Amino acid sequence: MAENESCCTVRRSGPISRRSRNREDLMPAVIRPATPEDLPALAAALAPLPLFKAYGLDATALAGRFRGALDRGEGLLMASDESGPVGVCWFLTRGTFGTGAYLRTLAIREDRHGSGLGAQLLAAYEAGCGEPPGGYFLLTSDFNEGAQRFYQRHGYRQVGQLPGFAAPGVTEFVFWKPRVRG
Repeated sequence: MAENESCCTVRRSGPISRRSRNREDLMPAVIRPATPEDLPALAAALAPLPLFKAYGLDATALAGRFRGALDRGEGLLMASDESGPVGVCWFLTRGTFGTGAYLRTLAIREDRHGSGLGAQLLAAYEAGCGEPPGGYFLLTSDFNEGAQRFYQRHGYRQVGQLPGFAAPGVTEFVFWKPRVRG
């Protein structure tokens, strides 16, 4: 798929217990390219996340960053359901070393954690980047252990550290997933 042309339906919602809830009972979420009109609601839905709070980003700041991504032609996908926006995936198709795709942000509302939506957004990112020669890269904060485990489960491995890169006192871990060559 070309950048910003991903779309799929996710049939999970959450908070869920994987043992007690059937997929058929879950409200569907649709992943599609974000538009400028989506940005205020998308930012408002995600600004309460601890990740964005840790970096001092409120809804206004997030909306501004998302608008900049669209203005630059970067990949910006959103997931939404009947309640509104539930997730975002922001990426560059050739952002790392000029050959690797770079996942800038993947975030979902806390009530969707564990629902499979993050995996769907990650798959949409990888599909939206085609086959980058350098593979797929991302950064995750040292305090975000859940994200580190998530990416490792999806074939990413930690290959470096950037102390103080995004914020003083926070180390960003560099994760990389090589492109599968046919």
